[in-house]
This record gives sequence, C-alpha cells and structure tokens, in this order.
Amino acid sequence: MIYNSKGLSAVVTTLIIILLSLVAIGIIWVVVNNVLEGGAETTEIGAKCLQVDVRATAASCDVSGDCNVTYNRRSGGDAVDGIKIVLSDGQESYTHDVSENVGPLDLSTEFDIPSGLNATSVQIAAYFVDASGKEQLCNPSSAFEF
Repeated sequence: MIYNSKGLSAVVTTLIIILLSLVAIGIIWVVVNNVLEGGAETTEIGAKCLQVDVRATAASCDVSGDCNVTYNRRSGGDAVDGIKIVLSDGQESYTHDVSENVGPLDLSTEFDIPSGLNATSVQIAAYFVDASGKEQLCNPSSAFEF
C-alpha cells in the first residue's frame, strides 16, 4: 500500500495554526480583561471622590509646632476610609493620617498634631482603600490659611 502523507501534513499544520491562534486570543483576553477591571476601579474611586468634600474650618499651632485642626465634611458621598491633614509653613509640610470614617456633616477636631512646623496653612484630602489595600487619595481641599 502507498500512503499519501502530503494531505495529512496540511491538516496537521492547519490544526496547529488554529490552536496557536486560540492560545494567543486567550492570552490577549486575560491582559485586556485585567486592564479593564483596573480602570473600572479607578473610575469608581474617582466618582466617589467627586461626591466627598472635607474642609478645614479652623486651625492653630503653638510655638512647639503642635497643631489643632477642626474640619467639616459636607453632605453627600460614600463613607470614606480616612483623611490626610497636610500642614504647611510654605516650604515644608507635615501629613497627619486620620484613619477613620468622617461621616457626612461631621464636625471634628484633631488635637496636638505634632507637625514640628510653624504652620500657616492646612489642606485636607479624603481617601478610599481599593481592593488591593492601597490608599487612593482624592484631591485635597483648598488651603485654609491661619
């Protein structure tokens, strides 16, 4: 018997090309899916930030650089995971973390923040913690001069 192997090699080559194409499509799908999910989370946190407004209403520092800051959150938005209080003297800054929810319409005061600066302004930025556990900061409020 004589076998014609040319026909068989064309079928095997076609199957290999189809399988490689499917593997490539699968790899590309995984990469694109991860990028889209990451972008969706960033967009979600950005939307949350637009609804949150926390501002300093009063601030003072003593000679040693210990500061008291009173802040107020306006109504609206989701629960935040915390806020960052940034004290500045115009050249240097000190960031104090308040890792608790500041609810809508809350008025709170942080006492004896050890900045070590003769601070003249304060800014406050809310933050959310994403799925990977990283803090995602919202844009800080306008500077409160004192």
